[in-house]
Amino acid sequence: MFEITSDDIALLNDEDLRTLIGLLCESEVKVRRLSAATVTWGGNQNAPDGGLDVRVALQENDAIDGFVPRPQTGFQVKKPDMSRVDILAEMRPNGTLRPVIRNLADSSGAYIIVCSAGSTSDTALQRRRDAMREAIQDLPNADTLALDFYDRGRIATWVRDHAGLVLWVRNKIGRSIPCGRARSADPAASGWIPIPR
Repeated sequence: MFEITSDDIALLNDEDLRTLIGLLCESEVKVRRLSAATVTWGGNQNAPDGGLDVRVALQENDAIDGFVPRPQTGFQVKKPDMSRVDILAEMRPNGTLRPVIRNLADSSGAYIIVCSAGSTSDTALQRRRDAMREAIQDLPNADTLALDFYDRGRIATWVRDHAGLVLWVRNKIGRSIPCGRARSADPAASGWIPIPR
């Protein structure tokens, strides 16, 4: 009943996808008793963002792992899948590595590209990671930067770790979960789980 699949993730629009990644990051830091204020995102989805849509900025010694692998982690969120050429163009517009990626490397951080349209096999995933590594090959401290690529399957796996966001996603894509109609004196009772927007 509370399942989320990769196909569900693919139905999210650009803005909802970015919001989902922000909410997931907030949930990750809160379960570790860290402040959700360290997670930032917002603004128009199509506005210039310097190369990051969601940023986690924890203290250097704060413990974090899993889908937010480093205290300083940046996410670039895209609905369309990305080929090697797309990845290089995103990370190196006009052939120049984005400053925000350099800054993440300087803080031993992580840079993650999130795409909801693609569903990658293991070999395709490795090709995308290789393209990301290629994009930073001239960075002197490239080995300090963690890189990863999350397709819709990995996003769905992440969402399943956070039950409240399972409901949020299902609501956004029009698959709200009906519940049994409880006996109620209120004739307006809807029998649906209310989901805050």
